[in-house]
Amino acid sequence: MLKFLLILFLIIYVIYKISTFYVKTFIGKSVNNFKKSKKSNKKGILDEEGDFIDYEEVD
Repeated sequence: MLKFLLILFLIIYVIYKISTFYVKTFIGKSVNNFKKSKKSNKKGILDEEGDFIDYEEVD
C-alpha cells in the first residue's frame, strides 16, 4: 500500500511540475509579446499632430 501511494504521489508531482513549467513559459511569452506591442517604433499618421480643427468653422 505504501509503494502504491508513493508512486501515485510521484506521478502527481511530476504532472504538477510539468504543467507549472508550461504555464510559466506561456505567461512569459505572452508578457514579452505584450511588452513588444507596447513599444512600437512605427508612428501613426496623426502622431505629433496639432489640435483637432473643425473645418466648418475655419471658412
